[in-house]
Amino acid sequence: MRILNNYYRSGIRLGLLMILGLSFTPQMALAGYTTDNLRLYGYFSWRVEKVWDELAKDSNNNTVTEDAPREIAIPSFNIMALDKIDDNAKVFFNLSGADGEGVEVNNIWGEYKFSQYVNLRVGKSYRRFGLYNEILDAVPTYIGIEPPELFDKDHLILSRTTLLMLHGWTELGDNELRYSFSIDNGEGGPTAEDNIPIGFDLRYSFNFGSSTIGISGYSSNGDTTSDVGVGQGSPRSGVLPWMAADDFSVFGGYGEFLIDDWTLQFAYWTASHNAVRDPNAVVEVVNNAGINDAQRARFLIDPNGAVNTANVNLNGDYDVTTWYVRAGYSFSTDNGEWVPYGQWDFYENPETIESKKWGGDAEAGLADDGKFSKSTLGVIYRPTPAVAFKFDTSTHFQKFNGKDESYSEIRLDISYIFGQ
Repeated sequence: MRILNNYYRSGIRLGLLMILGLSFTPQMALAGYTTDNLRLYGYFSWRVEKVWDELAKDSNNNTVTEDAPREIAIPSFNIMALDKIDDNAKVFFNLSGADGEGVEVNNIWGEYKFSQYVNLRVGKSYRRFGLYNEILDAVPTYIGIEPPELFDKDHLILSRTTLLMLHGWTELGDNELRYSFSIDNGEGGPTAEDNIPIGFDLRYSFNFGSSTIGISGYSSNGDTTSDVGVGQGSPRSGVLPWMAADDFSVFGGYGEFLIDDWTLQFAYWTASHNAVRDPNAVVEVVNNAGINDAQRARFLIDPNGAVNTANVNLNGDYDVTTWYVRAGYSFSTDNGEWVPYGQWDFYENPETIESKKWGGDAEAGLADDGKFSKSTLGVIYRPTPAVAFKFDTSTHFQKFNGKDESYSEIRLDISYIFGQ
């Protein structure tokens, strides 16, 4: 991770205050509220991506490949404000304008520190979960371009945000132990009024903070539903849109080790779903989403029978498994820092489908057996700590149409940190 540059951007500060609709008055100044308490910063990312030899089937059920169109996008544009009201209280905003399609509030929360052991955060905040969930907006700072598969926006293993979080830390000699505990409303919304979903994270840092190991978990604590309906795209939660109810839990562990100039990371996660399919939604998916034979056999009692609600298999229980390993080596030159890196991701979800429009992910859902692996090799160049040029190439491996197949993609990402 690279520390944000400590230079002042008055134009950015003024722009954010205008966006937030805030103004400073003499009364505020008399009350001791000064701009010295407000820290403004943000991240910008421009990306170009190209995929070759995407897999598909022709009218005779033969495997064919086709290059995807080049994609140019602004996947990240975040403006953040951290206001320290006093030594114990602070407020945080995180506004996103990705792709120039309006402003979205990613985070808005307030926090009060009772002690280092007990801090209460109220509002919309990223839950503490693994190594990446809280820092995915900070594109220039971490190894890689794409997030680990559990945080891929097309098949999130659970939602990224929560509404109330209790956290703290304690010293253990030269080391420290941090915890967080969170609750919210559920993924798309609980189907039972007394549901209180819970999440937790426990991490231990040692070797003077150079190494971290931890565990994270989440439970819907009862039936919940998806945040989208069928035909409305991929969910931004752990619940698929054709489920009438889903009681699920997520658990896993992770680690990061900084050894000389090396950064080594790993994580493993599993999500267990006790779900009931919505028969009307399943009929829509089967009729419109172009599912494969294995998915048809999951969704229907008789795969060769009529596609109607009476033939839908209501038992939607399934497990998701994902893990990754990442490694990067940092070295400096007269012209800046270079970080070559590599990673291997694995993801398995037997319930998802290919079509993103109908709730799938175009990766695990593309495969015959709902699983894929992905290898990535890349390099980061930072001429200054505030700017990162990233280039990598990935290859997907999966079983498709009865054979082991693969396809490749390349990405170029240019990102910038701004703020004081």
